[in-house]
Amino acid sequence: MSLPGLDFVAIDFETANAKRASVCQIGIAKIRNGQLTHQATEFVLPPPGFQNFAHRNIQIHGITRRKVDGAPSWEDILPRLVRFTGTLPLVGHNVSVERSIILQASEAVGIEPPDFEYLCTQKLAKHYLPDAPSLKLNNLVERLGLPGFTHHDAGEDAIAAAHLAIHFAETAQVSDIHRLWPQPQPARTRYRRCGR
Repeated sequence: MSLPGLDFVAIDFETANAKRASVCQIGIAKIRNGQLTHQATEFVLPPPGFQNFAHRNIQIHGITRRKVDGAPSWEDILPRLVRFTGTLPLVGHNVSVERSIILQASEAVGIEPPDFEYLCTQKLAKHYLPDAPSLKLNNLVERLGLPGFTHHDAGEDAIAAAHLAIHFAETAQVSDIHRLWPQPQPARTRYRRCGR
């Protein structure tokens, strides 16, 4: 289904260890009018000081230090991400992690991080599926009957997050990416009674 105006870039990262700066893989997927137009997955050589690959992380994504030998550094990847994204928002599942990785990897190499706009499909799922027993990406994909994917491959995770956003846009019949997310409610003002 074409959704004119539903334009965004879905993104996902994997890290070498528990430090957010240790980015070792990036996955991106460009969506135009609700359709996947471009996709890329690439290994990244983590910044100096963050190149230790923890056993736990390797168990999750299968990426080892040897696999990233010769891969582009974060200094190479970030300008390409900026060009690929343009003015489009970045959409990710629990996108606060992606935002933190971009900020911390940039800080680790002394680069000013770009001022991307971030939108979260996990928050979207919480809004549209308030009774969902799990908000994990793989569980939501299975529950909604969306295309299967290899979890913890950054490219496939990015596409899965894109499919999630597109699904909710179709369900809500909304093609403006900014109208798809629930608007934050204004904080209630509490008044205290003054004693006489």
